[in-house]
Amino acid sequence: MSDASADAGATARARAAVERTPLDTVHAFLAAWNANDMDAVLACLHEDVLYHNVPMEPVHGREAVRAYLARIGGFDWVDWKLRAIAVNGNVVLTERSDDFGLRGRTIRLPVMGTFEVEGGLIRAWRDYFDLAMYRRQLEQGPEGH
Repeated sequence: MSDASADAGATARARAAVERTPLDTVHAFLAAWNANDMDAVLACLHEDVLYHNVPMEPVHGREAVRAYLARIGGFDWVDWKLRAIAVNGNVVLTERSDDFGLRGRTIRLPVMGTFEVEGGLIRAWRDYFDLAMYRRQLEQGPEGH
């Protein structure tokens, strides 16, 4: 792909993102996760995103999120179930059950998420969950999906 084609594609994606509502943005983000499409997940994030799994240290910037996701090892499968969603201006709150496979293990976590959307991209993403529950499941032996 030529640089001009890549630039045109990036411009078209940016224009489409700006036209999305905060609710549309979060729905697209969740759909990208459920497709296990990390490029599409990252495309929903603002370049300077703040990503915070609240029991852990925050991650700043899209490229740092990319590195974090690569470091945890990739997902075998993803099935995030949206239980409830609420919107107030540019803030979207989600209640979810995040089920996914990681390193041959099945993880099932209740999660509350907060998304702040700016220009059709997620500027801040905070997920609240029980880190001990996550770690217990990760330490168990592999199981099927």
